[in-house]
Amino acid sequence: MENDLFAPTQYKKELFIFKEFLDGMKELCNKYQQILPHVKQIRKRPKKYKKRNKDPQAPKMPQSAFIFYFKAMRSKFQEENKGKQFQEITSMIAKKWNELSPFEQEPYQKRSEEDRKRYNEEQKQYSVISQQQFSKYLQKKFKGDLRDSDKEDIQPKQEENEDDSFGGNIIQSNF
Repeated sequence: MENDLFAPTQYKKELFIFKEFLDGMKELCNKYQQILPHVKQIRKRPKKYKKRNKDPQAPKMPQSAFIFYFKAMRSKFQEENKGKQFQEITSMIAKKWNELSPFEQEPYQKRSEEDRKRYNEEQKQYSVISQQQFSKYLQKKFKGDLRDSDKEDIQPKQEENEDDSFGGNIIQSNF
């Protein structure tokens, strides 16, 4: 019973202390907000990474059998369904592809295999020399793209004196 009578007063004391704490935090935040505009803004990492540049001389990826079928049937489906959007036509072609038997898919599979052979041959020819040319291309492209802050980071730092923390020379000739 004594705890029940004591609880509301204890609660009020703790609530008062907590409100004082919140007021102090609010004052601290307001002071920080006043100082904040004078602080140099820190450069943040972008949310999305930039897409990596592709070598224009690199061989094109091989196409799948479905892509060959899609290219062959797209114009036919567009003529039959003139009012429909591209996504709807694509889903219709995909359903039709899934309904085809393996015998009907065979010519597109052969074209896909030929395209894969072409890609493998081009990939063999795509040698280290062409990769080096691409790296030179990137260096030229991004040479003038450095920001002033990046240039400061690249410059060599001046050599510091070899003094210890007390200001004395580390190498002492007198013993």
